[in-house]
Amino acid sequence: MNIKNNNTLIKNVNKYVNKIQRSQFVNGITGGMMAAMPITILGAFAALFLHLPIDGYKEFIASSGIETALKLIVTFTTNFLAVIFCVSIAGSYAKQHDEDPLFCAILAFICFFIVTPMTISSGSVPVINMKWLGGFGIFTGIVVSIVSTRLYIYLRLKGFTIKMPSSVPPVVSDSFSSLIPGFASIIFFTAVSVIFKFTSFGSIHQFVYSFLQIPLEGVGGNIVSIIILWTFAQLLWFVGIHGTLVIYSVVLPIFTAMDATQLSAYAAGTALPHITGRAFVSTYTMSASAIGFTLLMMFASKSQRYKKMGKLTTIPALFGISEPLVFGTPLVFNFRFFIPFIFLNAVCLAIAYFVTYIGLVPRVAGITPMAGMPIILNGIMEGSWKIAVLQVFLVLLQIVCWYPFFRKADNESYREECEDAKKEQNEDSISDMESSRLTKVNEGE
Repeated sequence: MNIKNNNTLIKNVNKYVNKIQRSQFVNGITGGMMAAMPITILGAFAALFLHLPIDGYKEFIASSGIETALKLIVTFTTNFLAVIFCVSIAGSYAKQHDEDPLFCAILAFICFFIVTPMTISSGSVPVINMKWLGGFGIFTGIVVSIVSTRLYIYLRLKGFTIKMPSSVPPVVSDSFSSLIPGFASIIFFTAVSVIFKFTSFGSIHQFVYSFLQIPLEGVGGNIVSIIILWTFAQLLWFVGIHGTLVIYSVVLPIFTAMDATQLSAYAAGTALPHITGRAFVSTYTMSASAIGFTLLMMFASKSQRYKKMGKLTTIPALFGISEPLVFGTPLVFNFRFFIPFIFLNAVCLAIAYFVTYIGLVPRVAGITPMAGMPIILNGIMEGSWKIAVLQVFLVLLQIVCWYPFFRKADNESYREECEDAKKEQNEDSISDMESSRLTKVNEGE
């Protein structure tokens, strides 16, 4: 493929990718979820420390009170993610429209609890069902945050605000200008809450969970759809586009909800509901399934080109950083490596899914993947040394799959380097002979 065709292809692909990445709706959701990542990581560590498989450890944390503290952290992080995401997404979406993110976040928080079912205890105390505050309520949190913020923005743009005289301080004026749009959002979700109480669902939470979250999680839990998505992501990487970001801009809410329910079950010590999710994909496709390739360059290269590239890319790849490998080798538009680069992710995911499905390896705990977490340690953090062993096995498989493509490219590069060395040697010899001849001529004179 020539440069002109490459540029045309990139331009056509970028046109559609940019529409997704510039979408205020998409950026509002992904931005809000990424902003809440420190909270999800904190909850993940609390869940991990709650179930470390060390003899005597559980007795120690139970007797010392640490177990109670860890459970409390899990309750208000992992089991509170629907509320956290609702607030952070509303603020992120408001920021996309240059509106007050704090007010919109508070407004979404209020609207979320308005639609969340409550019961009255025997002591006449209102009790909120914690089920909908965690993974089961994430999609409702997304819906509430987007709708409440969008309604607020729409009414402000249409001028449905209380306008104060110019002499009034801006802080006071802004507060009054938010009254009508804010009331409208609250009234709207109050009506939604009342209407759903008279339906068979009982609440909008159950409706959204039944008709939106479960079907989408079915897609996210389907290994065929995941293989298709991550193969497409690799195709985008091949043409120089960050395919992982593009795919996550669409599936991040689905995977996050799945990992949240997974982590909640792990923290509670109950059966894990999912095999797949963001943690699953990140655990078994580290560095675009090309760690085997960079290890080959590091230890099996004859050519200086690939040996030097291996030295530069191996450490970052082992820590999950693939950009130096992808763009430095390069793997972008490099058709000699097309097959392993595009399809090895699919192979690794399929194998990981199968051995997990048959119970040979336990399901990942759903712990949020952290940038820079090295392979093996990343697997152990997901709940078992067996997951880390599977990671090592997949890297060995990658070495086998990459080897014939690498060997051919390395041999070609080695021959070129040898030919260049011979040319330089011949040129040096000719130069030395010419210098010698000139010296003799000068001496003869």
